[in-house]
Amino acid sequence: MPLLRRLAFALVAALAPLSAAEEPAPVYEQLLKIDVHSHIFEDVPAFHALFRRINVRTINVCVPGGDGRLATMDRVAFELYRKEPELYPVTTTFDLRGRDEPDFVPKTIAWLDAAFARGAVAVKIWKEVGIEIKDRDGKFILPDDPLFDPIYAHLARRGKPLHAHLAEPIDAWLPLDPTSSHYGYYSQNPQWHLHGKPDYPSHAAIIAARDNIMRKHPTLTVVGAHLGSLEHDLAGIAERLARFSNFSIEVAARTRNLTRHPSENVRALFLRFPDRIMYGVDSSWLPHRRDTPPSDQQRRGHATSLELRYRGDFDYYAGRGPMTYYGQKTESLGLPRAVLEKFYHANAERIFALKAAWARQP
Repeated sequence: MPLLRRLAFALVAALAPLSAAEEPAPVYEQLLKIDVHSHIFEDVPAFHALFRRINVRTINVCVPGGDGRLATMDRVAFELYRKEPELYPVTTTFDLRGRDEPDFVPKTIAWLDAAFARGAVAVKIWKEVGIEIKDRDGKFILPDDPLFDPIYAHLARRGKPLHAHLAEPIDAWLPLDPTSSHYGYYSQNPQWHLHGKPDYPSHAAIIAARDNIMRKHPTLTVVGAHLGSLEHDLAGIAERLARFSNFSIEVAARTRNLTRHPSENVRALFLRFPDRIMYGVDSSWLPHRRDTPPSDQQRRGHATSLELRYRGDFDYYAGRGPMTYYGQKTESLGLPRAVLEKFYHANAERIFALKAAWARQP
């Protein structure tokens, strides 16, 4: 990291209120926690009970839009929302399979408006845009393609955020590395490992296209999933948060990446942008993708592992002193109470207009 950027991070950390170091960490169960990034597509009482007991709400995200399963995800997500509106607000997505049809845009906008009428709080766009889907000429469609501009403009008019998982970690473009936190994923999902595949867009090209969406649509709120796919570059995250007032990020599935950075630099990012970072985990429960239905034991096991993950994350963000996170020795961030309140729930309530969604009572 260039010297000036390192000094800027250090300065932010040094200017943190001295009293914050004396604040006791909030009691875990007493702090409202909103996980802005889940994929839960079954009505599981063990999940509902867990969320109530530990004071968690989660935004249930429909994705992807190109594999033909959108109708199933949509049905289950809204069934859960109708049953448990405070626990499972919905982020919808849209079908990409008809992108070459002349009525793609009006059909997509009509679909989204129908989802908003049922209570959807946001729209997800996934990494398939940029590194999977192609146009009629066989060229990859990037996320700032003019095809999507009327849709983005409509979201801006409706005040609905675009929850954008675009690109992958930079590791996807690098040789497989057993020391990488993403080694397990890419070694088991080679279709998303792009090293040695020069026909695919680069990480930089996709990130630039994502940034271009915010430039073209300055009133559109864009939430960068997974630290905006810049988990390797805290200074790059800070630069974009400073440049684009309509950009926020969430940490789903990337807390592990944060623990690999110097804790003082991570803390400085949170202190500099306390209103722009949200909590998330990216936990998936997808029975519609299984060959056989899950057992009750598997459901309970998922709930147990999810609670352990939530509590481990909290130890990192709210705790103090040395800790081990997924085998990585690090230093807890000890974020001030006011920053934790924003990170864990207030930013999500504001950005996704969750209080209105909860009050709607579908």
